[in-house]
Amino acid sequence: MFFLQVPETVSQLKNSNLVERGTINIKISGFENDLGDCWFALDNSKEVYESKGSVFIGKILPIINRSVYIKLDSLEYGEYAIRVFHDENSNGKLDFNFLGIPTEDYGYSNNASAWFGPPRWEKASFIFNQSEMQVEISVD
Repeated sequence: MFFLQVPETVSQLKNSNLVERGTINIKISGFENDLGDCWFALDNSKEVYESKGSVFIGKILPIINRSVYIKLDSLEYGEYAIRVFHDENSNGKLDFNFLGIPTEDYGYSNNASAWFGPPRWEKASFIFNQSEMQVEISVD
């Protein structure tokens, strides 16, 4: 008789390939009014964060009672950054004055400050590594 020894069971093989996932609950507050929409971007790398017109997950969300709530389920553990802006006049872009200063509210994860452009990835990024996480962003 011939026996083949298999070092792992099928269930052990399946479990070793599982990717850990969880839920992020995000509250965005500080909007001056409920006009227009909140443009939301979740970026999963420095390259995506710094590129124009590219996001990992993007959503256009209604503002209700000067706040936005979003729940992202089954999100893979990793490093992320969030950026949002209030498209108050619904023209699909963040508006600036003649000096290049935004005239619509915006915000970033970690409430990272933005002076003369968006904050660096290192200031806005966070590690997501738990089954459920709360993130709060204040726009101004």
